[in-house]
Amino acid sequence: MSHTPPTINLLEHNLKKIDMAKLNPERRQVKLLFTDTSKREYKVTAKTITEAEEVFDLIYNTMEQSVTNILKKYNVGKQTKVWVEYTTEEITELIEE
Repeated sequence: MSHTPPTINLLEHNLKKIDMAKLNPERRQVKLLFTDTSKREYKVTAKTITEAEEVFDLIYNTMEQSVTNILKKYNVGKQTKVWVEYTTEEITELIEE
């Protein structure tokens, strides 16, 4: 008779009930790897490309700092690969003659 280790079906648990503040990092019994593959698109209207880039940088850096604070608080490791691309939509006025 072989012994099968117990498994946990995470979908059966209501993970929202976990109070992260009460978790002691030294007593954690599992490590999970989460991969976020989300895609966010921001349409920034500005007078110049530089101004639009500055607005995007402010948004991105604010988000990253918030996440970094949480990661430090709970001793969570993070590996990041960032790819940013942008396209331009020039606004021009049409003048009929």
